Order: sequence, then structure tokens, then C-alpha cells
Amino acid sequence: MSNTIIEKIDAREDKDKTWRLSDSQSGHYLNVIFDRNLEEGMKVKRNFSFNRFESEQINELTKLVPHLTGDYSISIDSNAVGLAFMPIANCDAKSMMVEIS
Repeated sequence: MSNTIIEKIDAREDKDKTWRLSDSQSGHYLNVIFDRNLEEGMKVKRNFSFNRFESEQINELTKLVPHLTGDYSISIDSNAVGLAFMPIANCDAKSMMVEIS
């Protein structure tokens, strides 16, 4: 049985936040990059908790990790999320993932 390992890779104030979701069995991973402007936009346009959004998005993407066949990256920004600021469903996220070579 594989487990998903979630670790924060980069969270400096002046940079995008990056999380790595990796499969303990295969070693494949998905880097999830949250655009720092998305957090600011959420605060200005709506009174949303970015931490809650980030947590819900990571939880949704963990469903993909056991099925990864390589290493991937996905960028979560205002274009991807839209004005509703809802987490991207894992079925929609697949087409947004970029393979890391």
C-alpha cells in the first residue's frame, strides 16, 4: 500500500508557495505551485482564507498521486482558479499537469 507524502518545498514571502505530493511506493511526485498573487487577489476580491483554499486544493490533488507515472508540476493561479476561487477538481487538474523531465 502506498502513502502520499506531503511536504512544503518553498514558502518564502516573495516567492510562490510550492508543495510536493509524492507517492511513497513509486517515488513519483506532483509539485503544486501556488502563485503568490493568487493569495493577494483572494484577500482583495473576497474575504477567503488562502490557507483553507490551499489545504482543500492539496487534498483534492492527493487523489492523483497514487496514479502518477512520472514526475509532474501544476501551477495554481488566478487563470486556473477563476473568480469563484474554488479548488480545481482532480479530473480537471490532469490536463494542467506538466511532466518534469
